[in-house]
Amino acid sequence: MLGKVSRFRHTMVGIAIGGTTLLAGTGVIGAGAHDERFDAKTVVVEPRADNTIRVTEYVDQDFGNHARHGYERVIPNDFGVPIDIVASSPDAPADLSVQDEFDRTRIRIGDPDKTIKGQHRYVLSYTYPDAMLSELGLLLDVVAAEGGGWPGDNETGRFEVVVVGVELANTACNVGALGAGGGCTLVGDTLDRPPVYRVVIEPLEQGDGLTIEGDVVSFVDVATVGIPEQPDRRPDNRGRLALIMIPVGLAGSVPVYRWARRKGRNEVFAGGAVDAAYGTMPAPRSDGTVEPLPPVHLVRDADLADMATIEFVPPKGIDPWEAAVLVTERIGDATVEAWFSGLAGSEAIILQKKGTDLSIGSGPKRGDLDIADAKLLDRFLKTTDPFVTGTYSSAFASSWQAVATHQRQQIAKSGWWKNLPPGSGINPKASGSVYGLVMFGVFATVWMGSGIAAFFGLLRAWPLAIALGLLLPGVVAYLVYRTLLPARTAQGSALALRSESFRRFLEASEGTHVEWAWKNGLLREYSAWAVALGQAEAWSRALDRANVPAPARVMAAPILIDRMGSSVSSSRTAPSSSGSDGGGGGFSGGSSGGGGGGGSSGSW
Repeated sequence: MLGKVSRFRHTMVGIAIGGTTLLAGTGVIGAGAHDERFDAKTVVVEPRADNTIRVTEYVDQDFGNHARHGYERVIPNDFGVPIDIVASSPDAPADLSVQDEFDRTRIRIGDPDKTIKGQHRYVLSYTYPDAMLSELGLLLDVVAAEGGGWPGDNETGRFEVVVVGVELANTACNVGALGAGGGCTLVGDTLDRPPVYRVVIEPLEQGDGLTIEGDVVSFVDVATVGIPEQPDRRPDNRGRLALIMIPVGLAGSVPVYRWARRKGRNEVFAGGAVDAAYGTMPAPRSDGTVEPLPPVHLVRDADLADMATIEFVPPKGIDPWEAAVLVTERIGDATVEAWFSGLAGSEAIILQKKGTDLSIGSGPKRGDLDIADAKLLDRFLKTTDPFVTGTYSSAFASSWQAVATHQRQQIAKSGWWKNLPPGSGINPKASGSVYGLVMFGVFATVWMGSGIAAFFGLLRAWPLAIALGLLLPGVVAYLVYRTLLPARTAQGSALALRSESFRRFLEASEGTHVEWAWKNGLLREYSAWAVALGQAEAWSRALDRANVPAPARVMAAPILIDRMGSSVSSSRTAPSSSGSDGGGGGFSGGSSGGGGGGGSSGSW
């Protein structure tokens, strides 16, 4: 959250340095170089009558020229924390490490003290302890699509899913980007006894997800599934890397990082952490003059985060969506969602679950809204009140964009940033954005173009190779470390600290905190803040542990805007770009990313 630079951005710079190192190491760019990918995956799915699913993955992973410890699998805990985890490998270290990260489980196979390259096989088995088969049937994200909090997997040359131990009806398969529908078929031969259902994707493109589903008719004997053959191994023709390119690349990128970190230092009111969080600018005197400005000093984002504590009340004078922007320095779908949750928290709107969709209607305090918010809400509810999500609506999509535009305008004139406020031009905080993908494509083209030039002998001279090794990481570093350039004013830093301190309270909340909020009439408001500050899951877990009567739990309704994000997304994303459901998260079927389980896989 506040003050952190994502590993993704450091990795981007590392990739640039690694790319120039590879240029020098191979002599001709691309000759003998191989990207990291999955040659093949076979996933055997065995639903069981005790509401569990046993999964066995045969993973043929190609690390290419990259030194890696081994295979990593990250699994959401929405079907419970995976149990009975077993791993092996015929040709690589297979030490097993399992870490429960609250909402997901991280599984690593490999030796933390050794790295390997090239092609290797891993076999991983685990059980989902609460797969909700009796409620949902078989509804499983075999692999998550990129987006919605998941990075997406590398390309897989051949991806096969095999379902055994169950007889299914109304089977379906969805493959593609987040929310895509169809694109594959889960086929079962009803003459086979016991039946076996299969789907094969060749290839599964990078970032694509795969979801299978079907109604469980009965549980049957488990058919024997043979061990899949390993893909052909290529000859290892890797050359030695030119190690001199690493310090050269660091010389080009580290100064850029230090400059960006210094340029983006935030103003804070001088004194201690309390002064930084609660200091204020002087008001004009009665004679029209202004008192001298209070002293301020400059701190880096990371140091600003260290000043945050834990606050039990939200910051006064700002809306939840504004706090989200102050902490994350981003404006987008999450802040629009925070706007809706804030309205629900103040009872300007009422959120209700309607099956797998969400009803959004006028609340008893709609008339208390300020003019700007009232106009935005009127625009949204002018055609139907309440509005039920689940189907694309151009009016809803237009209103959603209008809220985002309003937020950018409000932040631009807030005075909370002294340079590069969020929403101004290219958003430097937009990790994984189209901008980042374009940048990645540009430098991939640069590397490829340089390889062609090197093939003709234009870059074989060592001075030009060193110049490229210095310039390319420096340019990449500037692009990715622009995230450090937005700098808050002292007032912006104060509000950000209070917002972050309250976020930490929500993150660490227990059932007793929820009970206190309920007894003091704050459950609805705090639930809205939990959504805005990215702590809806933490607050929901605390609510589950709290002794709050069932009728009173309706006051936590703002959380529905987060829980039912798939249905909301489908209402604002045109079918041409979102598939049949346009989803992302939740348990609603019919699209890639609509089931439980899933997650991502890669290397570490």
